[in-house]
Amino acid sequence: MTGDGADKGAVRNHRRDDWLTPDGQSVDRPTHVLAHLSDTHLTSAGIRYNGVIDADAALDRAVAVLRAAVADGRRIDAVVVSGDLTDSGDPDAYHRLEAALGRVTVTVDGPAGIPLIFATGNHDVRRQFHRHLLRLGGTDDTDGPILQVRAVRGLRIIVLDSTIPGHGHGRLLPEHLDELRDELRTPAAAGTVVVLHHAPLPPPSPLLSYFALESGSRRALAAAVAGTDVRLILAGHHHLPQSGMLGAVPVAVAGSTAIRTDPLGQAGHERTFQDGAFNLVELFSDTVTVSIIPVSGAPVVFDLDATGCRAVIDAHPVDVDAR
Repeated sequence: MTGDGADKGAVRNHRRDDWLTPDGQSVDRPTHVLAHLSDTHLTSAGIRYNGVIDADAALDRAVAVLRAAVADGRRIDAVVVSGDLTDSGDPDAYHRLEAALGRVTVTVDGPAGIPLIFATGNHDVRRQFHRHLLRLGGTDDTDGPILQVRAVRGLRIIVLDSTIPGHGHGRLLPEHLDELRDELRTPAAAGTVVVLHHAPLPPPSPLLSYFALESGSRRALAAAVAGTDVRLILAGHHHLPQSGMLGAVPVAVAGSTAIRTDPLGQAGHERTFQDGAFNLVELFSDTVTVSIIPVSGAPVVFDLDATGCRAVIDAHPVDVDAR
């Protein structure tokens, strides 16, 4: 399925206005900015995730952070959510997810209609996902994996389906990977980001090791993206922000908006915390950066305005003679 993102031109990124590097050069500015969320696990109405967590409220905290950033002039080109959108495939949960993320855009003259890009996870129900988020119906309404291809201002975002209906671990079917290879034969203007739910990295906990992406699929994905224009792979499933490499391609795993896995738990134990985060992905002409944004409500230590920042800079002059 191919869809066109909101190609409305670059939106001014006020965070980097009027700043210089120590050597007097202009700062690097991202060509694309993605908010990468994962594992929202929205439940049916009246049910708490894991019997404890209000997953809708957890998502709302992440949305509030993004909404405030957009209101302050920050640019978000797309919101990517890498699976386990719901906890049981409830159609109403998909609608609530879409409505919540639609609130990221807050002003009439701001970036209208930020594209929302979704992957399906092992807790999702594939047919419900296809109907209620991909808006498929009739002969297009399938139980098979669908390769999504979206264009966002020249950046190609390809979404894979790594789920096995009725199972928790992940697999990429050979024919699905063939579709990926066919798509990657033609480079995109700004390169490609691949999204899937099951992270193609070693899991951080014993229980997740059982529910991991199969090693054969991990190797096959590495071979499929090698030598292509894929710049970054985004994933979830681990409920923990992580980074790693799949061959020569960097992988960024977003934490869950609702829960956090503890990789330092006692041996043989699966320990989690009620905590949330998402990733801010910035693509530059020659690199990518991924910043973890916690949404647990930590208190602000300081908030310097431009004048305050300038005072700090002026107190630390550059050693011009040492250049």
